[in-house]
Amino acid sequence: MKPLISFTGVIEKPYEEVVQYLATMPTGRITASHLPLLLTGASGSEGVLHIKGGPQLFTVYTGSESEAIRVAYMDIDAANGHFTVFGGWWYRNDYELKPHAKGCEVRYSIGNAASPLSSWLVPLLQDYRSLKRENKTGRMMRAFDDWVAVIAVKLECKAYRLG
Repeated sequence: MKPLISFTGVIEKPYEEVVQYLATMPTGRITASHLPLLLTGASGSEGVLHIKGGPQLFTVYTGSESEAIRVAYMDIDAANGHFTVFGGWWYRNDYELKPHAKGCEVRYSIGNAASPLSSWLVPLLQDYRSLKRENKTGRMMRAFDDWVAVIAVKLECKAYRLG
């Protein structure tokens, strides 16, 4: 998968501690702000969510129990420091963690995960086109910066985007 957007940051806590925090996925009814991972690109991802599954694979729903709509799947691979959020039929958010001299490096990327048969449709989507214009709007960069800031507060450390 070729990333459309990619950011790298540093969280000044030991790698193992950051992985443990991200791998501790809440289940049940929560707000999106209580998720340790960004849910960018998922329609309906701003309000109350319902998380089911675990400990490695989770499904995220929005709406009432009787009218729940799947928003995303999350794959938690804590052993390898890799976390993935799949949403809709085409987008994929990847988090790749590795040790860094100051703690933990996080590489966050968004890419097109559509099948070869349907990938030609993706450039026609508004969400995709807005991601391609990202360098002009900075929307995803701000979302990543906000996420890193939340991690810094939760883990009581410094965290920042590189570059």
